[in-house]
Amino acid sequence: MQVSVPGNLLLLGEYAVLEEGGLGIALAVERRLTAGAEPADELILTGEWGGGQDLRWSEVEPGSSALVTAVVAACRERLQILGRALPRTRIHVDSTPLFLGGRKGGFGSSAAVAVALTWVLLGLASGRPDAKVAAEVALGAHRRAQGGQGSGYDVFASSFGGVGLFTGGERPSWEPLRLDWLAPLFLSRGPRSVSTPQAIECYRRWRAHSPGKANEFLRDSNRCVIGFARSGSRTEAASWLARSRELGLHLGERIGVDASLPRPDPSAPGELKALGAGNELGLYFPDPPPGSAPPGLSLLAPAPEGPRWTP
Repeated sequence: MQVSVPGNLLLLGEYAVLEEGGLGIALAVERRLTAGAEPADELILTGEWGGGQDLRWSEVEPGSSALVTAVVAACRERLQILGRALPRTRIHVDSTPLFLGGRKGGFGSSAAVAVALTWVLLGLASGRPDAKVAAEVALGAHRRAQGGQGSGYDVFASSFGGVGLFTGGERPSWEPLRLDWLAPLFLSRGPRSVSTPQAIECYRRWRAHSPGKANEFLRDSNRCVIGFARSGSRTEAASWLARSRELGLHLGERIGVDASLPRPDPSAPGELKALGAGNELGLYFPDPPPGSAPPGLSLLAPAPEGPRWTP
C-alpha cells in the first residue's frame, strides 16, 4: 500500500494559533511526501528526510526519532481500543519533496510525516482510516514528540486538505473554507531556515513578560484572520493580509525573530507576507493576479484533498 500526504502552510495567524481560541488560515499544498509499506517480519521504518538525512527505526533499535516513536505509540494505543495489533511491515517515507535545495522548506514536514505514518499503521491494521480519527491520533503523537507543544494547524491541513479556518487550543478545530478568489498564490524563499521551536520559545518568553500586549496581539490577529476568511474579493482579502503582515513585523521585532522579507520586485503590486515563524518563507499575493509567476517567485499549488490512499 502507499499513502501520499500534502505539505501545509499557515497563511495568517502566526503564533496566535498557539493560544486557546487563536485563529489561523491554513492551506494544504501539492508538495506531497509518500509512505509505502511492504510485508516484513517486524515493524521497521526507513526514511529520507531531505538534506541528506536518512532514518532507520525499529522497535528493537528506535534510534533518535522522537516523532516516529510517538506515532507508533499513539497508533498502538488506538489499535488496542479496537482489539488490533500493530502490523509487521517495512515502511519507507520519502519527505524530500517538502525540502527546498536540501534545506527545510517550511511546508510542515514533521506534521506530514506524522499523518502519513498514522494512515499506514492504522490502515494496515484495520482498513482505510477515518480522517478525523487519524488526525486526532497524529496530532497527539506530534505534540508528544514536541514535548506537548504544537498548535496542530499543520497536522489538520495535511489531514483534511484544502484551505481551512483553524482554531487553536487543547482541542483544536478545523472549518473548511471556500475562497474562490484565493488563487493564484506565489512563494518567496527567505534568506535562511528558521527553527520553529526556538521561535516559539522566544514568543512565549515575550508573552510571559508582556501578557497585556500578548492579549492585544491575539485580538488583532484574530480580527485579521476573520476579515480574510469573510472577504468577498481578492482586493478585500489583500487589505487584511497587509494588516496581518504589519502585525507580524511588529511582533517579530518584539520577540527577536525577524519576519521581514525583501521584495523580489519593489515596483510590483501586491502584498508580500512572511509565513510561519520568522522569514523562512513568504507569500506573495498580487492584485490583480499576473499571467505568470513573477521573477524569483514560484507558483503555489493548493492541494484540494488530504491523504491519497492506494491499497
